[in-house]
Amino acid sequence: MSDARQPASRATARSTEQDAAQRATSLIHQGWRQLARLAPAAPACWLASPGQPLRPLSRAELMARVDAWHQWLDNLPAAHAGRRPGARWVMFQPTALGACVQLLALWERGMLAVLPGDDRPETLVRLAGSSDGKLPETSAAGWPPEQSGAASSVAAPNTPLEITPDGARLALELCTSGSTGEPLRIAKRFDQLEAELAVHRTLWPLAPDASDTDSTSESMTGAVSLSQVSHQHIYGLLVSLLRPLSEGVPFLSEACHYPEQLAAAIAQLSGLGYRCQLVSSPAQLARLPQASDESRVAGQAQDQTQLLRVFSSGAPLPAEAARHAENCLQAPVIEIYGSTETGGIAHRRQHETPDWTPLPEVETRFSPAFAVRSPFLEQPDQWWQQADNAAPVAAEPPSQVEQQAAPRFQLLGRSDRLVKLAGKRVSLSAVERCLSAQAEVLEVRCLPMPTRDHRLGAVVVMDESALPQDHASRRDLIARLRRALMPGFERIALPRYWRFVTRLPLNAQGKFTADSIARLFADLDDHRLPRWLGETSSGPQQLTLEAEVPDSLCYLEGHFAAQPLVPGVVMLKWARDLGRRLRLAGVGVQESRFQRLERIKFSNLLLPGMRFSLAATLVADSHGLRVDFRLESRAGLHASGRLRYGAETDDTPLSSPLSSPLSSPQTTPTPEAS
Repeated sequence: MSDARQPASRATARSTEQDAAQRATSLIHQGWRQLARLAPAAPACWLASPGQPLRPLSRAELMARVDAWHQWLDNLPAAHAGRRPGARWVMFQPTALGACVQLLALWERGMLAVLPGDDRPETLVRLAGSSDGKLPETSAAGWPPEQSGAASSVAAPNTPLEITPDGARLALELCTSGSTGEPLRIAKRFDQLEAELAVHRTLWPLAPDASDTDSTSESMTGAVSLSQVSHQHIYGLLVSLLRPLSEGVPFLSEACHYPEQLAAAIAQLSGLGYRCQLVSSPAQLARLPQASDESRVAGQAQDQTQLLRVFSSGAPLPAEAARHAENCLQAPVIEIYGSTETGGIAHRRQHETPDWTPLPEVETRFSPAFAVRSPFLEQPDQWWQQADNAAPVAAEPPSQVEQQAAPRFQLLGRSDRLVKLAGKRVSLSAVERCLSAQAEVLEVRCLPMPTRDHRLGAVVVMDESALPQDHASRRDLIARLRRALMPGFERIALPRYWRFVTRLPLNAQGKFTADSIARLFADLDDHRLPRWLGETSSGPQQLTLEAEVPDSLCYLEGHFAAQPLVPGVVMLKWARDLGRRLRLAGVGVQESRFQRLERIKFSNLLLPGMRFSLAATLVADSHGLRVDFRLESRAGLHASGRLRYGAETDDTPLSSPLSSPLSSPQTTPTPEAS
């Protein structure tokens, strides 16, 4: 009789263990608490501080910070609407650690997090009306404001929080970063997030099998999640924060925005026995060092397994960029296709195929239009029509597994890019296809210009050697491109405003946003500005601006009748404006502490139409901070020097001499196409 019971007993034990393991990876059941109880000393996060080696933050220490935010909420006035379950809190945190501890505290109290895509004042004001408050920024170590960073423990909340597990409960609300119009607000339930996390765990294992009884061992090393994208958006939130959190895998406290940061983090973590999973985007992967410098990111050691894999999302990665990223990082690059509304839809690795494979449980259809149905949608049983066109790709020959799966497909561009110009319908995609067929053009984005009677603007990506460098070559290039369009398009469809760049200025999510568009065309409305064409950076202390001198620049007036040129003081102003954006160990220059100009040199004339680069670097020395700058073009060096700022102990800082000569004159309309 006892022998008969034994197998059942083992089966019951295994079932109990599996159930416990499933709960330990569950957002709905607050699995992070169970993981912390099982292995309190295991690393939950690696803290990154400027100029310092990474240091681990244990699961117990992470929970102490979550409890500190519970206390912060408990200390609100009794009548504050933000104390009740169901309260909506706007949450924008610059660090992954800050977002993590606040999000967990809200979820443990049955509250909803509202995640804006940026922290611009107008964005926060727009969200304030429908929320109960905005959470303040955490300290670098994740504590609430005024909480001692040295605190090693924090008391639990005043009353135990018993939130009934419910997958249908809303977890958060995201704001899209759309390129036009009012950003949408998309709510996500816990079961939607759980369903997508489960698919990622199946396809791309990050931690050992949760049913393995040794998987929670404190002595175990494994993977660490590194990110180059924002956790304020669905892709970064899911892949770089919620997934490692739910699986007990440590993550880095801050994003590695620069290749140098990424290389240093990978090198240190690999030296400790970890392998890294990188969450990136087309914009970040496009900034990787070129072939001669690939070892800077892949690692100085001969070990080729420092990275498990690299994820990219936000936009399709160009084939050459995908190849270069795999060579540079020595890891497979996996692209995720999807959106805030749909979650993930499909994946591909271009090293294997250019086609997209739907994620498990995602259904696709292609007629009458491309649509998807999946458990990640708000209404999982209904079809969601995509704004993209797509076509199925037949498997040859299909395996038994492929016959049961959704067919692979190709993306064929957006289907919603028709605009009306002067009452006529114009296909932006058709204009872009025609321009892209020209030999010197690599990529094009066309868009209507709302402040210019909806005439078209065009952002054209070209190889650096093909870019126009002066007024004459720019006009010739525009004329050639317009002639290529004339046989197939009416005159109203010909772009009037042109910007020529080496790459599209995409944000961290790989989106060509309204902010980027505004910067590219800002000189049309503000004639004090150079024509912004993009920028690059090797760290917060260095920035290089790519720009042109517009014909409409107001400072050209009176300098001089025979040959207009940019005054030297204007170049100094542009250098000063760029220097204001730099940070060194989190500290920037204060204009009130400007002291003097040093080593100023003007070498060549800067003329209308010239394309130039302006590089600025923030340096600290014994006298305080200084901004070193160089403004140069294909014609050579135009200006260089230093802007000196005093130390914090200065008592009588001098005012800047760059303000008065550059007061804003009245702007005048642009007389012709830019």
